Amino acid sequence: MSAADPPAIPTTTGVGLGYGIAIAVSILVLISTIMLASYACIRVKANATSTSSSRSSADEDDGNTVNNSVEPAAVLVLGLDGSIIETYPKIVLGESMRLPRPNNGPCSICLCDYKAKDLVRCIPDCHHCFHADCVDEWLKMSATCPLCRNSPVPTPAATPLSELVPLAFHARKD
Repeated sequence: MSAADPPAIPTTTGVGLGYGIAIAVSILVLISTIMLASYACIRVKANATSTSSSRSSADEDDGNTVNNSVEPAAVLVLGLDGSIIETYPKIVLGESMRLPRPNNGPCSICLCDYKAKDLVRCIPDCHHCFHADCVDEWLKMSATCPLCRNSPVPTPAATPLSELVPLAFHARKD
């Protein structure tokens, strides 16, 4: 060997690239298989639940027919009725735009400032006031004050909603 010959450089054959592609494809196949299996399990479980409920209905009939009707779940409405909401006092704001004592700032529901001659409704127990349109929609969906989350009692004979709503729905008071 002469001193002028360059040293031998090992050549790459592309084997490392092939392994990388194989690993990437394997991971994609594994993820796809897991997703497909979980989808199949959920479908089988859902079908088993509906089949068992229809079998119990069919067993009550004569044992030969299969009832595929599904009864709707009970709906719990936590809002107030429109007639109850209308019993809450309304105030038409004057030029001074002063509200009863615990209120300050804009309407807490729509975040708009109060203007003269706006119709404002106050919640009886806590005396928080809001635009009448805003609080009416709120009370139809949720029977609690938007600020303090206290449940207004519409009539003395009625059960307060705070006794019916689970504690998890109440705001934490620190």
